Formats: sequence, structure tokens, C-alpha cells
Amino acid sequence: MNKKPQLVLDAAGVVVTNFSSSFWREMTEGSGISFESFIALFQREMKEVLWTGKISEKEFWEWLNEKCPAIEDKAARRLMERHIVALPAYECLADWSSWADIHLLSNHRREWLEDILKPVAPYIKTITISSEVGLCKPDPSIYKLVHSRLEGGPIMYVDDQEKNLDPARQLGWKAVLADQEGAWVERVEAFLKS
Repeated sequence: MNKKPQLVLDAAGVVVTNFSSSFWREMTEGSGISFESFIALFQREMKEVLWTGKISEKEFWEWLNEKCPAIEDKAARRLMERHIVALPAYECLADWSSWADIHLLSNHRREWLEDILKPVAPYIKTITISSEVGLCKPDPSIYKLVHSRLEGGPIMYVDDQEKNLDPARQLGWKAVLADQEGAWVERVEAFLKS
């Protein structure tokens, strides 16, 4: 008996939106810090500790309030919720789940994905979120963790960042870049139906 294909998807940037530059621009408005300076600061001080769960969500909001005092905590959370929305692939998950086991692998926080993923949760076999496992893409260890959870035949991985594809390829996964135009969706469907 052939085992089902395994479809591993990045959540942010593939199934739901990433934090866009417009989100960060709105956060920094009136803060006295430029968008470029803030992004550099986030990359240097916050990105790894936030995505690997080394700090709590509360500590992130406190850091953000310190750096951008013009926006209060509740407004920042509402802004974030407005910017995390479903992408077209979100609507494909139910159909794809009849062809393959679907797994999510994301550098993110469960607190920020939980509500938007709830309606599609029945179609997802496993969810691996960096803040829960203490590992962050493109660290090969997080891919190996996901690989240990896969049960089927051929594996396809989709991510919107090229740097995150190489560790998947090293495990023998077929890796696809999620392009802005959405041509990757056709590649997924061809893979699932082959």
C-alpha cells in the first residue's frame, strides 16, 4: 500500500501572512525611531529569542513598548491581529488533506497563530512552531524534528524564504519556494496528484 504524500508548509508567508513591512511601519509611527532602525534593532535583539521562545510573549510586548512607546500594548496587539490574515492556500487545506498529510513548520508564536488556524486544524496532522520547540529555521534540527513526525511517502516542503529550503533538501524533501504570484500552488497540486 502506498503511503500518503507528506506536505510540509511554512505557516507565515504560505498559509497566513507574515508580519509585513506595513505592520512594522505602523508600529513605529510616532515613536521617534525610523522603520529601518527598528527592523535592525528587532533583528539584533529580538528575532531569535522571540521565535525560539526564550522570552515570553509578555516580554516581547514590554520590549516593543519600550522601543515604540507611542503605541500602547492593546493597540499593538489589535494591529498584529489585523495583519495576520489567511492567504489563498488557507482555503486549499481541506482539499489537500484528502490527498496528503499536512504539517505546518513555522518560525512564530502559537499565541499569534492559534485563532486563525483553529478553523483548519482538522486538516493539519502536526504543527511545529519554533517558540514551542526552542529551534528556529533554518536550523536543521527543527527540520529533523518534523521529519521524525512524518509517516508517509514523498515529502514536499513549501516556504516563502529561499534560505529555509536548503535544510529540507538535505533531508531529501522536494523544496518549493512560495512565490508571490502563487504559481507554487499548481506545483503542490501536481505533486499531490502524481
